[in-house]
Amino acid sequence: MKSKDELGQDFLDLSAEGADIAIGLLTESELLQDIPVAGLVYKFGKTLSSIPDVMFLHKVGRFLKTVNEKTTENQRIAFAEELKKDKEKRDKLYSAIFLRIDKFDDITKSDLFAKIFACFVTNKIRKEEFTALSSALNLATLEDIKTFSKTYWEDRNNFFKNPYSSSNKDYGSLLSTHLVTLALDRNDKRLGEGLVSITFHNINFVITQLGCLYAYISEDFETYFSFMNDLEISYPINAEKVYIFDTPSSNEELRVKVQEKFPLNR
Repeated sequence: MKSKDELGQDFLDLSAEGADIAIGLLTESELLQDIPVAGLVYKFGKTLSSIPDVMFLHKVGRFLKTVNEKTTENQRIAFAEELKKDKEKRDKLYSAIFLRIDKFDDITKSDLFAKIFACFVTNKIRKEEFTALSSALNLATLEDIKTFSKTYWEDRNNFFKNPYSSSNKDYGSLLSTHLVTLALDRNDKRLGEGLVSITFHNINFVITQLGCLYAYISEDFETYFSFMNDLEISYPINAEKVYIFDTPSSNEELRVKVQEKFPLNR
């Protein structure tokens, strides 16, 4: 039987190809040109010496691969050029990105993080939502956020009412992520004519706008929401709203895609 050290070395050897791919993506990425932290990761990748080192580089590689799939070369170049105008802001952003990737407790989170970052690169979401969604990934377990997204799209009630609707699902473990929040409903009942009324309160989980964004982005439906401009926000009907969401009840193309990905009868 092989020793723990020998098994570890086998893992490192088997992961060499994946590490080389990650290093290649790092050096070729339009987003990371002239970024000091990227150079550090590149040098770090060349001296892999432990399983955590390998896992980190694999997470970085998956992140970059997904970003490349979700964005065009021109979009990545435009984003990088814009960041060059403020070196401190640029370095801080990418340092935060690598730190988040390093903290992920599951390699799959790198893919979800990349989808969120791609929406930021393509101006689908603001920096505030990018930061909040990134934090949500760190705060939640992979199982919880996958269940949230799956439940969101399988609950057909969400399709025919406000996307920030109350839900009878238990999302208690996700409250810290701000994908959901709590709402207190008041219900006054009078017990017989002339008798005193009694007030009942129901506590519901409410899907927030951030939760809607995550549900759309994580399932690759990001083309069906848009960021509202100042003129659109100024209309009273859009008060306090920042994003406009298509729903399967209003967009036939989205309805078909949701039905294909989350069929009712399985």
